[in-house]
Amino acid sequence: MIKQILTLLLFLLLFFTSVQAQQESNPLIYQTFIRDGPSNADQGGYISIVDALTFKELSQVELFPSAPQRIELTKDKRRAFVNNNPFVDDKKGMTVVDLEQRRVIGRLFDNIGVYGVKLSPTGMMWALLDEPKEISIIDPETLRVMGRIAFSESPRDLIFSPDGRRAYVSLFSKDVFILDVLSGSRIAAIQDLPERSKFQVRPQELELSPDGQLLFVGSNDTVSIFETRLFKLVNRFKSPSTSAFGDLLLKTSLDGKFLYVTGYLGFGFSIYNVNAKEIVKTISSFVFEGDSKGFAKKLEISSDGQLLYLCQDYGVLLFDTTVNKFLSNPLTSTSSNFPSPFSGGIALTGDFSIGQPPTLQTTAPATNQQVMAGQATTIKWQTTVAGQSYAIASHMVEISTDSGATFAPIPGAERLPAQAQEFIWQVPDVELMNRVQIRVSTVDLGARRANSTTGNFSIVKGNGQTGDTQAPMVSFLSPKGGERFTSGDSLQISWMSSDNVAVTSQDLSLSTDGGTTFPITLANGLAGTTQSFSFPIPMTLQSEQTRLRLIVRDEAGNMAQTVTPSNFRIELGADTIAPLVTISQPTANQSLIAGQPIQVRWQSSDNRAVVSQALLLSLDGGQTFTTISSF
Repeated sequence: MIKQILTLLLFLLLFFTSVQAQQESNPLIYQTFIRDGPSNADQGGYISIVDALTFKELSQVELFPSAPQRIELTKDKRRAFVNNNPFVDDKKGMTVVDLEQRRVIGRLFDNIGVYGVKLSPTGMMWALLDEPKEISIIDPETLRVMGRIAFSESPRDLIFSPDGRRAYVSLFSKDVFILDVLSGSRIAAIQDLPERSKFQVRPQELELSPDGQLLFVGSNDTVSIFETRLFKLVNRFKSPSTSAFGDLLLKTSLDGKFLYVTGYLGFGFSIYNVNAKEIVKTISSFVFEGDSKGFAKKLEISSDGQLLYLCQDYGVLLFDTTVNKFLSNPLTSTSSNFPSPFSGGIALTGDFSIGQPPTLQTTAPATNQQVMAGQATTIKWQTTVAGQSYAIASHMVEISTDSGATFAPIPGAERLPAQAQEFIWQVPDVELMNRVQIRVSTVDLGARRANSTTGNFSIVKGNGQTGDTQAPMVSFLSPKGGERFTSGDSLQISWMSSDNVAVTSQDLSLSTDGGTTFPITLANGLAGTTQSFSFPIPMTLQSEQTRLRLIVRDEAGNMAQTVTPSNFRIELGADTIAPLVTISQPTANQSLIAGQPIQVRWQSSDNRAVVSQALLLSLDGGQTFTTISSF
């Protein structure tokens, strides 16, 4: 029995170690959310753990009944310290979370406002406490307070020098103190500062250059820059960004060339060139592609310096630091409207340089092809994402009329969805012989890019062989929208297509996003006389926004298309097939060595999808089982 217990304990240790290793290698986003309701504290909050490669949520850690704000992880990434929003959480304080077990293991400083918590170079957690006007230094393992540093005002922000020897602490009104990290003693003070906002939860107004030689201090609308040898002011500038309830959020690029500035709960985003001492770019709002996920709460930069993550109320706005443009605005809350869980902070972990850039190959139009002026034609491409790499953010299609010397975006194709693999292009009514090119480019969520260009092709008016310039006619008979179908059944599709000469080919595809994209090909190259098609709906297919598209062509290359007028639904049918699972390791009658870890391997599959798994252990030959872990 002792041997079996030791083996079980060692297995659990191995399992948790593998989870930790996976968290440290894969890029992850930890984002805190507060649930809206009559009383936020009654509704509680949670930590959402998001895969930075795909922006899919991996799991949640429930923080009920606290209202979490910002999050700081320990050096080993096993624990998280989350300060609760003192304006929302009646108990205030701070919550401690075991990230391996996905549960709360303690609360600290109840009834005390905590502006934030920072991991020190020594591995201790420094908590900024409001009412006691002090920094409490906490051992993250024992949760004991190991020291206190008192101030005349509440400390609101804290940043450590790159060498770990100094701590810069901003106080409630305007002063900044410089401390010796090991002794906690004061080295110097900076008092020549604009007053900061009196109403705020600690935002992010202190920042250091990567070499530690410049200190940036934000206020409501001004950034002051000090050198850190004698603490002299070297520059001060007004930021176009504004803050509604706090001071400016600051973050430097990893190379130290740029300072990114935005307003806490405010508007605007600015880029300050540190060497040139000037603002080089300003973006007036956080509305990206006509969509907004709320106000800025915190700035974080990826470990490879490629991406700046702006934590917002309902999502994360990605900024590509290589080209200084917004990249994508993924929704991470359950919705982007009130009421909805809204975020207060994020933390990043893992290797953000992981994976490979995407690859892209254009397939149509072909080199030397002739497309008809004034008609619609399909631009096609194939985008491939390597395993363990970033998902696609968007595509863009451009045209060149000078054999590739210059390109310009095609209207309507400036930012196509991630899953788009074709675009219906209305060819301009001009004639251009053998000097037109199409370039398709893509960017992924890691700011990696790829593009592919067609060879030269022509835009021609008329057809030398037939003189046929009239496009076919086509319309769907069924379905037409509003119908309900069940996965596993056969979808009967019918239409009418005709042409003044003859329809020669027809392509049928399906959309699950209301007609934005049509990634599912049902049939290509159907005969021109075909007027119906039976599609066996896969058991895994489900959508409330299903539409069909039919593209028809005649022998002259004239093309027409039709899309079902409105959405129809495909609902999942009853699943009566149980999953399959086999254990390949350890094998039957295998002997295990006491004191050594064991590796458990298995294969599981299902006709639809395996949604949960549990690993159980029996010590009595299979009569009873105890759950080791759930997945």
